[in-house]
Amino acid sequence: MSLATHNQAIQCTTADQLFIDDRGGLRSTRFDDIYFYPNKGAEETQHVFLNGNQLAQRWSQHPQNSFVIAETGFGTGLNFLASWDLWLRSVASASVSKQPTLYYYSTERFPLSRAAFEKVLKHYNPYPELAAQLLARYPDPVGGDYLLDFTNASGHAVKLVLLFGDSTEALSRLEHYPGSRAQSLMVDAWFLDGFAPSRNPDMWQQQLFSSIEQHSHQGSTLATFSAARQVREQLAQHGFSAHKTPGYGNKRDMLVAEYTGTDTATNTRQTPSTLSPCYFRYADKKPSDANAKTAVIIGAGIAGCTIAYQLAHAGWQLTIVDSNDSIAAAASGNSRAILYARTALQRSALSDFHEAAFHYAVPFYRRLFGHKTLSTQSCPDNQSNIGLNGMIKLGETVPDTLLQANTDMHSRQTVNAEQASALAGVDLSQGGIHYPESGWLDPVATCEALCNHPAIHFSGNTAIKTLQQTDNGWRIDAQNGQVLNAGTVVIACGQHSQQFALTQWLPLKSLRGQTSQIPATDQTRALKIALCQRGYITPMLNNSHEIGATYSTTEKNHALKATDQHENIANLCAMLVDGGKVIAESGTQTASALTGRVGFRCVAPDYLPIVGPMVALDEFNLRFAGLSKNARQTPDEYACLHKGLYVSTAFGSHGFTTAPLAAEILLAQIVGTAIPIGDKLRQSIAPARFLVRKLIRGK
Repeated sequence: MSLATHNQAIQCTTADQLFIDDRGGLRSTRFDDIYFYPNKGAEETQHVFLNGNQLAQRWSQHPQNSFVIAETGFGTGLNFLASWDLWLRSVASASVSKQPTLYYYSTERFPLSRAAFEKVLKHYNPYPELAAQLLARYPDPVGGDYLLDFTNASGHAVKLVLLFGDSTEALSRLEHYPGSRAQSLMVDAWFLDGFAPSRNPDMWQQQLFSSIEQHSHQGSTLATFSAARQVREQLAQHGFSAHKTPGYGNKRDMLVAEYTGTDTATNTRQTPSTLSPCYFRYADKKPSDANAKTAVIIGAGIAGCTIAYQLAHAGWQLTIVDSNDSIAAAASGNSRAILYARTALQRSALSDFHEAAFHYAVPFYRRLFGHKTLSTQSCPDNQSNIGLNGMIKLGETVPDTLLQANTDMHSRQTVNAEQASALAGVDLSQGGIHYPESGWLDPVATCEALCNHPAIHFSGNTAIKTLQQTDNGWRIDAQNGQVLNAGTVVIACGQHSQQFALTQWLPLKSLRGQTSQIPATDQTRALKIALCQRGYITPMLNNSHEIGATYSTTEKNHALKATDQHENIANLCAMLVDGGKVIAESGTQTASALTGRVGFRCVAPDYLPIVGPMVALDEFNLRFAGLSKNARQTPDEYACLHKGLYVSTAFGSHGFTTAPLAAEILLAQIVGTAIPIGDKLRQSIAPARFLVRKLIRGK
């Protein structure tokens, strides 16, 4: 998505914009049209979209590793729920050794608010168990892209990717390389849904059908409730053979279609210029079978541990190496980590990625720790590793633009000082934004839980000296003389990620941070949730609290600094009504009375993580030198990669928030599956972005 032109708040459909007509139909006041056939929406979906695309037959007769559905108009989620239900029944009966994955990409210009979704389910809910799971994961559309992973305990994998925005623009976010259908995201079945062309003419334009053609292959099918002439003509013009078939209920006809166009070239009609060739994710050759599905991960912090977790569950054998003697011993080793939520004044690549990452991280950690009780009040001291029971960011308010776009917002609320104090359990000097799904984690316990898998081996005190590409993958030489071989290497060691010859160009910088430990007092023992402002404080652990953290761009000293201890104390005092009294009662008025920890955060110039395949620097600059003259021309060549070499770094102070989604995106690139998010977000964290920017600027 081009956030220069699509950075506005997303307009929701609120509960007040839905009503039930005299026939029992759920209607939109915006379009004066029904969402589905009154009281028989599931049957309509079955007839039009599931049967229209012959999904039951295709899934039962020809089980594949994955299947991709794309939909225009998520609406009430009914089509997704029906597909999910059929998928579970189909794969449960299929005799395959590995459970396949259903990818379901859905666009929506006016997504339902959570309250509107609840209103829909009270009116009509044919899939109550699945709908409850969807409702629990359903996001406030603050950003544009969201991944909802519904993989169950049996390994039945369903990944829903919500792309909020106009359908044509939203589909433009999918991975697409002009001239190469084989490497672009290919859709197996299309659900061409949305309000009728007469009610919603903005959607049914030629550009939409061009996007559909770009992501279709020989055998891709399409079904739509509409039999309008303009729809038939557009499908014919874009490579589909369409014919009428009986519609559902009082609709006489509907359309089903199959893509019969060429797979050798991609339609370029009205296709805007794109730099996606610079973010090509496939290399010319694969590692040999000898090292297939083996990887060495350099770095045992949250970045390395999350990708190890993802690869291990995908059937890979992993070795994590670290120069320290234990997991999470460097920047990821504080006693507490905040699952940090934020609200930007305006959408950007940074804010959209953070929204998507935070929304993915909450259920990820809940699943990791087995849905344990998340309140610190119900867990004895020292026995809880997760406290996702809320966070307050003091001194901020939810922007009016967001509130106007979504009056039913549930993921964040502005609270005054009295309300904030009641939520926190301590007296606060001001209000802020309450994030009920945020909270804290135990960093070391989290990283250890991620690595608790028989396919993951940890090798501590192992500093890596050199990386060398071989015919079979990679040779990794350690300073202690150890030699490792693997088909894939992931460099995830913070600011040290640029120490190798192939990664020296990465624009990394290190920020020193210092946390402090203060003894709990009678007042602070009542603290129930994390508080953030210029600093932060987390609930009691071992009869003390962690407060912090300072930032320094120039300081490299690993020793505790008295000035930083005083800064942390001052920031704490600013949050609490009786901050000075708290400090006095804790006996830590002087810096010498405090303990703490120093860590170094790795960040990139744009403060987004750097995650993805490593490009061959000289070849990249040579292939795309033309960008310095014309940045709007689509390149003819694709990026050349160091096959099997990846990086995951520059997570700054928000690694526990952003690393889980980044690892999911990286996994897809390593194993060659569909990117489970809008591809523009993948590009926003790709290492190649810095080279592209330099070339465009003539550097």
